[in-house]
Amino acid sequence: MITEKESNEYKTLCAALLELRGKLLDRKQELKKLLEETVKRRKDALEFLAKANGITRYLTGRQRQMAGLLYYPGEIKAKINSANSFLNINSGEDKTNKNEIQRPIPEDCRNSLELKRNGLALILMIDQIKKNLLELDVLEMRCRELIASLDKVMAAFRHESRRIHRSIYPMGFISFFYRFLRCLAGKTYFTFRDLNGIANLGNITVLVLKIADSSI
Repeated sequence: MITEKESNEYKTLCAALLELRGKLLDRKQELKKLLEETVKRRKDALEFLAKANGITRYLTGRQRQMAGLLYYPGEIKAKINSANSFLNINSGEDKTNKNEIQRPIPEDCRNSLELKRNGLALILMIDQIKKNLLELDVLEMRCRELIASLDKVMAAFRHESRRIHRSIYPMGFISFFYRFLRCLAGKTYFTFRDLNGIANLGNITVLVLKIADSSI
């Protein structure tokens, strides 16, 4: 025989489980949008890096070594092509057990023993969903940290890259044409004086790449 107290406690567990299931579904939807934003920020950063580093293709092998560049523009473009694999949009679902959401809640129990057994199953499901919610909280925090880090380092990179480009091309197209003529004359596109700026560009590019490649 099932007492009223046992019945009420079981109903409370059922209500708590339903509430947590709804909360978990909502959090997963919120996190999906945040993950999509994280992917977009990473792609935007890589695309700007590729554009800013376009000038490094004019470096000779020796100049590249002197500037300490350990990457090529093509490598950044390859990262852009694989940017969608940086983060699985459905990783939030991968971290949660769908069975804890889809498993039906037994409503009718024939006796006290069955009620206790079902109640224990509900407690286990509640505990699992709470763990899943904590994992989603950690994932959200990591995404926000990554976005904030990218925003900060990209602000510095944009400022530095503009400064370097202005120093290399102070007269815009005229400066570019002058360097083209240098190449026709058998000289290098960049002068040794340019290499300090290129090295600075390379250093901050490596920093951005490191952050952009951070895993969640």
